[in-house]
Amino acid sequence: MSRIINVLQKLNRDTEAEVYYVGGFVRDLVRRKKPNNIDMLIRNYPLPNLIKYLSKHGEVNKNASRYNMITFTCNGDIVRISLPYNGSKSSHHFSLKEDARYRDLTINAMYLPIDRRSKKHIIDFYTGLKDIKDRKIRAIGNIKRSIVLSPIRMLRAIAFVSWLNYKIDTNLFYAIKTLSKLLDKAQVDDIRDELVKILLSKKPSKYLKILHSTGLLYLIIPELHMCHGVDQNKQYHKHDVFTHCILACDNTDSDIVLRLSALLHDVGKLQTREEKSNDGNNDDKKVTFYSHEVVSARLAKRILKRLNFDKDIISKVAELAYLHMYNYEPDKWTDAAVRRFIRKAKISNDDLDKLNTFPLFLVRRADRLANGYPHSEVSYRQELFQQRICEIFEQSNAITINDLEIDGATLMSKFNLKEGPTVGHVLNYLLSLVLEDQKLNTIDILIDEASSYLSEALK
Repeated sequence: MSRIINVLQKLNRDTEAEVYYVGGFVRDLVRRKKPNNIDMLIRNYPLPNLIKYLSKHGEVNKNASRYNMITFTCNGDIVRISLPYNGSKSSHHFSLKEDARYRDLTINAMYLPIDRRSKKHIIDFYTGLKDIKDRKIRAIGNIKRSIVLSPIRMLRAIAFVSWLNYKIDTNLFYAIKTLSKLLDKAQVDDIRDELVKILLSKKPSKYLKILHSTGLLYLIIPELHMCHGVDQNKQYHKHDVFTHCILACDNTDSDIVLRLSALLHDVGKLQTREEKSNDGNNDDKKVTFYSHEVVSARLAKRILKRLNFDKDIISKVAELAYLHMYNYEPDKWTDAAVRRFIRKAKISNDDLDKLNTFPLFLVRRADRLANGYPHSEVSYRQELFQQRICEIFEQSNAITINDLEIDGATLMSKFNLKEGPTVGHVLNYLLSLVLEDQKLNTIDILIDEASSYLSEALK
């Protein structure tokens, strides 16, 4: 990064350009934190001249951002550079005060000349220094105008609150509540990125409650928003479904797949909720959520696709939501049942020494800790289950489809099948038989069983 700074210092020294650190760099300098990136603002120097100058020393990308910025890359390091802004366009003629007026938050509207490194040289038009001292997130000037100009600022403000553990200004909170519907105008990718920051904060439940109370959550994840007030059996859950989900999110590691899985693992309970009275007594009702894990997995896929999450993340989250309701009973689960679970959960030899951190078990742990009642983190039954899994691996190394004495190519050749899901269904069926009785794992027996399976399927 020193090479880039040297180039920009030379620009500041040898030309009419005024070069300033701005935004997060200055904010983190005041907070005595290492900045994640460096943003610069350059005034009194036309953009074409700036691009020509920087191109001599590195690579300039004029289309790197839709926020009136260019990026400058040199020796593998990168900075974002903008010209002053006045609400409608950028120009090197505009003053710093004009630029600051249209920034989102007071703590992001401070400037430091590039040839200065002391806090006493910070240029602060809107009490950013005081707000950092008071640990407060405040908008600049007319809050409604600021939000209308860029609706993503509502979500970004709450993301800053979660990341910095600051308080949100009361006026800003109520402005967000009033204007929350404008979030529909924001870019989906920006919404996703700010949501991820909130979910990866130290205590996401605190800020998910703010999203709910402002109405933003209804715009982002209405399926979760509507779980608020959906009560459960008090015998097992002290909280409603919404509160349970956000507390489960708190109780996982700061990993986006785990946080999303915990947050959405019970989102299907709204659709599957039923009440049944015991012995006709309406005062003693039992609440059920049969197959809610299936609905939760389906909704998780829909939600994450809508938010443009990576396909791999979507697949993992949906799978964890679907599998989280396993109910291990030591006296009832046969070895074959444990093997089937191992296969579904995709537990491998490499996982045996760290089953306590296996993603599915971490989601189950979070589910348990979020029910509102005092419990150990891991139940005794879960400990027995993990021991049993290790024992099964020692006994049979957990047979998989690859261990069958028949493969997809043989099935396609023998039964004139085309490559597709049918072949997979047959292999899974044969595997279920072999898991029950390993003596069936011979080519002749498997061909006979495959023939019977296909004959029944065609009826």
